[in-house]
Amino acid sequence: MRLDPNHPRPTLQRPGWRSLEGHWDFALSEAEAPGGVRFDRKILVPFPPEAPGSGVGEAWVGVAWYRKVLRAKPRPGRRLFLRFGAVDYRAEVFVNGVRVLEHEGGHTPFGLDLTPFLERPVEVLVRAEDDPLDPEAPRGKQALGEPGGIFYPRTTGIWQPVWLEWVPESHIAALRLTPDLKALGFHLEVQAHGEGEAVEVALFPGVRGEAPLGEAPWLEARFPLLGERASGFLGLPAKGSPEGLLWRPETPVLFPLRLRLLSGRRVLDEVYSYGGLREVAAQKGVFLLNGEPYFPRLVLDQGLWPEGHLAPPSLAALRRDAALAKALGFNGVRKHQKVEDPRYLHLADRLGLLVFAEMPSFFRFSPKAARRYLAELAEALERDRNHPSLVAWILFNEGWGLTPWRAETLAFLQGAFLLARALDPTRLLVDNDGFEHGPFWDLLTVHDYAPPEVLARRYGEGLPEAPMGRPLALAGLPPGVRPFLSEFGGLRLKGPGPGWGYREAEGEEAFLREALRYLETACGSRLSGFCYTQLYDTFQEENGLLDFWRRPKVPPERVRAFLEGCEARRLLAE
Repeated sequence: MRLDPNHPRPTLQRPGWRSLEGHWDFALSEAEAPGGVRFDRKILVPFPPEAPGSGVGEAWVGVAWYRKVLRAKPRPGRRLFLRFGAVDYRAEVFVNGVRVLEHEGGHTPFGLDLTPFLERPVEVLVRAEDDPLDPEAPRGKQALGEPGGIFYPRTTGIWQPVWLEWVPESHIAALRLTPDLKALGFHLEVQAHGEGEAVEVALFPGVRGEAPLGEAPWLEARFPLLGERASGFLGLPAKGSPEGLLWRPETPVLFPLRLRLLSGRRVLDEVYSYGGLREVAAQKGVFLLNGEPYFPRLVLDQGLWPEGHLAPPSLAALRRDAALAKALGFNGVRKHQKVEDPRYLHLADRLGLLVFAEMPSFFRFSPKAARRYLAELAEALERDRNHPSLVAWILFNEGWGLTPWRAETLAFLQGAFLLARALDPTRLLVDNDGFEHGPFWDLLTVHDYAPPEVLARRYGEGLPEAPMGRPLALAGLPPGVRPFLSEFGGLRLKGPGPGWGYREAEGEEAFLREALRYLETACGSRLSGFCYTQLYDTFQEENGLLDFWRRPKVPPERVRAFLEGCEARRLLAE
């Protein structure tokens, strides 16, 4: 059995997919229909037109058009689907001149069935519209207008993989896995389409990291389909302590799965997935992993690249970012204001890295903004449901788009939290990261860019009332809660360029000493966890431990040794 690390949908893989990355015809045109569009250049997909890697390099894009001609012969009993990982922000797809699909939401996937069009060459046109001045679209750190400060050049159009997939007429459409540590297994739900009678699930022995997968199943089970849905429990045939079977950053055990849709003995479809036995919870702000207190040592990762902006230049680039976070001694990342490429989550699953995912913010509240946000949130929660590395969702950041607080924005904050909890009750939720938390939250996160000695005073005992001039909560807090310092540091290595940081240090050794002072303060406090700003520089924000091209400013092994020593002292103190 084999799991493809480059598959755009890692937790539901069907062999034989085909990438459409490469050169497409491209045009910048405000036209609403294809007839008025003149394709006068090429673009390298999936780089956005604003990014150098695209070959276009236009700084200001409102509407982009793409064209690709596909040739595929019909296959009996199979359908051909065209799938998009993400197109920012509103996409319309035309096939042979006919408008067949519209999708809104710049970070979530969609697709369409091309089978009815296969009798002749298929011309696919994509119209991507992303108003650069629209404050009601979830846009994250993409600048409204000119980049500057903490906001960066924009990403318009296709920026995640585009691919073709042949799918049987009767096929497995979706899988949900919910780990159960007490029962030692997985609750599963399978959605199928067509004439199948049952779903056969084979579970393979657990593997760690990127070790080869086993060829012989550990167990097999069969679940009947009722109304195109199968559900049941898949228990592991293990005895004794489950410790060696659980997923955690130090031992990221994954159980590969093979699912077959059956009609009698006939196999109608076969897909591959995997699961990790991992549960998270929180008590008075303390992070619990698999029932035990665990101290997340996160680093802020904004998922940006010089050549691609939001688009990773390759799978190797994604792997390098995950590996560098671990090499520096962090056990997790906060993916800031971006729903990351699923292939990164697959790497985090296999390498052992906690992921705090985060919805991109809008910047002006309205009923339209609310509808857009909730639709994209629901799609993101569903897309990433089966990744064990993803342990928390951050819904809003510093009240962006919600302040000044009014009755309707406070109600929306609470409603978004309750919706996310209903759609995915298996993960922790942060309602408003940084300060001004509402009545519902799992982790009391705080942003504080004060110097290390100030942080030591503030978080050595108790809770500060208003770090950075804003209250931690909009209402009272329960006694004994521990805060999670989810942004701090932001130190810049002083240089000749125009970049900035929250503080500066001159010379590499001074930069290392000061960065370690921040980390020492976080490890030695009453915090329940931390997230250091940041892993690498991002455009004008030059406060990373690495530069924008991922070249270390400090020896990674020294930071790692320091963090491991901090953790040892912390465990002894606890």
